[in-house]
Amino acid sequence: MRVTTLLRPLALVVATLALTGCGSQPQQVALGGTQASETAADRPTVERPWGTVKTFPRLQKAEPPAAADIAFARDMILHHRQAIELSENVRRHAGLDERVSASARFIVQDQRNEITTMKAWLRAWQQPVDDAADDHDHTAGTMPGMIAAERVDEIATLPTPDAQVAFLRAMIEHHEGAITMSQDYLPVQSNAFVHSTATHIIAEQTTEVRYMEGLVREWCETNGPRTCPAS
Repeated sequence: MRVTTLLRPLALVVATLALTGCGSQPQQVALGGTQASETAADRPTVERPWGTVKTFPRLQKAEPPAAADIAFARDMILHHRQAIELSENVRRHAGLDERVSASARFIVQDQRNEITTMKAWLRAWQQPVDDAADDHDHTAGTMPGMIAAERVDEIATLPTPDAQVAFLRAMIEHHEGAITMSQDYLPVQSNAFVHSTATHIIAEQTTEVRYMEGLVREWCETNGPRTCPAS
């Protein structure tokens, strides 16, 4: 494949970048002679329990990132980490409904894959990548949809029927925050790759929210667990 180089300082060149979280295409990101590459061939894949698989578009070049692009990638990495933690906490329970189990399994893998991609971008852009655990109490107050630490931790300790509904309600809130972050980012975006991630998040997580809302309605219409919304 012929790689086109943008004629400006620290130009960003991205060759053969498939932005889907699964598949076998090699992924390469380069900036100003610095290269970060990673192959997705060995990543696990999971089925979406809510239907049609959507993939990122394939892109071959993009503008150098602006401050908004970098901030969005860094913030979304933190946001995705909490979604993974919520999902792993509910997966600790025995006897989960298969629809909840499948949803949590997909969220863990899909968002891990997106984190890997966004970290590769940050490294290629010569930006720091913070691998430290995020501060729940700080981000819960400053980032849309972030859940307080006690709610995240409680999902691991509740009885299974209560934990399922608590997880779904927390994840709906969390996804709605990610959608808001993505919608707020789009008017100021510069980089086509980050733009594609934001549009993917809006489409994918809107579908997931609708699916999880349906499960909550099903379990909470009559005599549901105590974690159901108050009627």
